[in-house]
Amino acid sequence: MKSLQSEIPHLLLDTPTRFRLVAEAHPLWRHPFVERCRAGELTLAQVRVLGGQMYKFCRQFPSFLALALAACPQEDARIVIGENLWEELGEGDPARAHANLFRRFTRALGLDDAQLQAVPELPETASLIDTYLNLSDHYGVTGTLGALCYASEGIVGALYTQIQAGLLQAAAFDREALMFFEVHIHVDDGHADKLESILLPMLHTPLDELRVERAIRMALDARCRFFDGVLREADALGCH
Repeated sequence: MKSLQSEIPHLLLDTPTRFRLVAEAHPLWRHPFVERCRAGELTLAQVRVLGGQMYKFCRQFPSFLALALAACPQEDARIVIGENLWEELGEGDPARAHANLFRRFTRALGLDDAQLQAVPELPETASLIDTYLNLSDHYGVTGTLGALCYASEGIVGALYTQIQAGLLQAAAFDREALMFFEVHIHVDDGHADKLESILLPMLHTPLDELRVERAIRMALDARCRFFDGVLREADALGCH
């Protein structure tokens, strides 16, 4: 059990700083897959496994936002979530929808759209998707918003920067192929700021804040397991 002295520095931090530290200190950043990205040690075959599985999650992300939108009673919060969902869907332009941008990447990997759809969903990928779909059941709308803010929009700039560095060491991709990553690297901090601005006024008790922290950890733990699955599948295919 942690001592009171060890808890005091955490308790003295303001709420958003505590939430950010939960994400920044998470083992995700020390996961072997992320470390391989930083070290430039991914193979093209490993990247193909990543692409096939990451697409399964990417194409579901509008559903996560739609569930948050449906569960949120505050009108100002709905506007922020709705704007995020609108961007995910390409702001009315199917070519700019984020799932379509991701398919540019998988096509560059040699996976046509039919092959991509036929890629079996790994158990860890299914678990990641289910985690996001069920966040509200576990932690309410504030937990959902907390996970979207601090475990998704707030980290993908840093995470995708590291992944993109690994991709570029594995193969030569043109800018169009990596547009999905570029978009998220440069815009999602703004999404996180807006989500934070609507989340914090909803937190009235320490229990509210605890639910958000647990939701953030749950989402990040599921993402770690997702990378476990990618590495296991790559190893099973002989993609060392």
